[in-house]
Amino acid sequence: MKIRLLLILVSALFASGSIAQKYIIDPGHSSVQIQVERFGVVNVVGRFKDVSGNIIYNSDDDSKTAAEAVIKVDSYDANNVGGEDAVKSKAFLDAATYPEISFKSKSVSSDSGANVLTGDLTIHGVTNEVQLPFTIKGPLLDLPTRKQSIAANASITVNRQDYGVAFDRTLPNGIKIVGNDVKITLVILAIAE
Repeated sequence: MKIRLLLILVSALFASGSIAQKYIIDPGHSSVQIQVERFGVVNVVGRFKDVSGNIIYNSDDDSKTAAEAVIKVDSYDANNVGGEDAVKSKAFLDAATYPEISFKSKSVSSDSGANVLTGDLTIHGVTNEVQLPFTIKGPLLDLPTRKQSIAANASITVNRQDYGVAFDRTLPNGIKIVGNDVKITLVILAIAE
């Protein structure tokens, strides 16, 4: 009788979705994009193609959300070889010395109805605590894998100087060749483990 009651309780927990599920980031269907102003005129957009990590998510309780991710700096692509080489060089991200960008959440909160992950963002060997607003859709069945999946979206703007990316040359009129504000946009598909 006790075993049967235990099985009923476990089944109820799974049916209610009250247990957080671990989802693994699918790098083939995920993108980490950056945008920065160049010459005070145009925003240059590039993306990192190699992102890995996981998201812990419970659709019934957003407060149990957690995430960690690693981005390979050498995977940066901007459809411009010269620009890509510059971003990976010692002048900017220095991929040879600092091959990874990472994020690890520490807590989650709700601010005016928006969910926010607080965590440590490490770029260029420097770690700062950031607040990352995010949304999650799902879980829904991922047809190719036949597993549950979620889609996570997040965006944040950081000052590259706060991470020791100190390139600071200007044009003759005083405008920065590369702006300090870098917008980071994450579009993530993650599949249940």
